[in-house]
Amino acid sequence: MQPTFEGPIVPPEMQRPRKQKNRWMLPAAGGLVVGLALGLGLGAATGNGASSSPLSEKKLNEMVESCGITSDGYSLLDEGTAIELDTKGEESFDSGTSDYVAYLCMLNEIGVPETTKQKIGRTRALDGTQTDSWDGLTASWSYHPDSGSNILIEKDNSK
Repeated sequence: MQPTFEGPIVPPEMQRPRKQKNRWMLPAAGGLVVGLALGLGLGAATGNGASSSPLSEKKLNEMVESCGITSDGYSLLDEGTAIELDTKGEESFDSGTSDYVAYLCMLNEIGVPETTKQKIGRTRALDGTQTDSWDGLTASWSYHPDSGSNILIEKDNSK
């Protein structure tokens, strides 16, 4: 009796290696669960809502000092519950900061999401005033090459 074979006979050196089980998936999933639990725990421990809002006069003044932005690059408004950031445009008479590192530092310190920063960076003069909201804050901004970028960040009072 001769053995029967299913399919073509392929020499061992031409055979595909067998797929190994994904042994890394279980530890990775466990690490993800632990990371999420720690992140949520730290988030709950750091405070809630109004007390952790980045817009208070004290916090904004700390951010200004930390980032080193000069007075021509920002204005505190409404008793320190709103801030306007201003970058210098191409016109010589335009006020605003030309220290873009300090300007970006302020956006980071306030907690502006990356998506909003991308929207700000892609705004053209023809787009007019744009807005976005996150975590109880609202930003409105415009851009023109002559006057630079002007961003107003304030507490979202629509809720």
